[in-house]
Amino acid sequence: MPGEYLTACKFYFEADGITDKFIKEISGLGVENTPAQEVHGSTRKGVITRQATPTVVKFTNITVKVIATDDIDLYEWYQKCNEDMGDPRQWSQNRKGASVVAYDQRGEEKARWNIVNCYPCKYTGPTLAASGGDMANETIELVHEGIKRVR
Repeated sequence: MPGEYLTACKFYFEADGITDKFIKEISGLGVENTPAQEVHGSTRKGVITRQATPTVVKFTNITVKVIATDDIDLYEWYQKCNEDMGDPRQWSQNRKGASVVAYDQRGEEKARWNIVNCYPCKYTGPTLAASGGDMANETIELVHEGIKRVR
């Protein structure tokens, strides 16, 4: 019998030192390997040989959307990694291990994706409208060196 179905609404994101966020949405937990599918040659009597072979693995960027608060640590993380004015970029020393965790209906961890050496490569502030009733959101896009499903 398969395990309990996980709902898409019980989850959390954290990175080393970045916790206690109100996470609205996470997307882009993906890995792909586009195979090479070229014709490799022709043999006697004109038989064409072809083989699909693995190539370099590509990791998609991860997008994390949070409810904006007066806490600015996500923006500061982005700024340290990407500012090119004044001090040099500090992306290398600010890469973080991160994780996305999915919970069951009892609030127990049931799935975990660990993200290797990530840092924000894009920050988007909220769209503010006087007539709007939505919560203000901030979005960061993370580049990384791998995703591992460990649970």
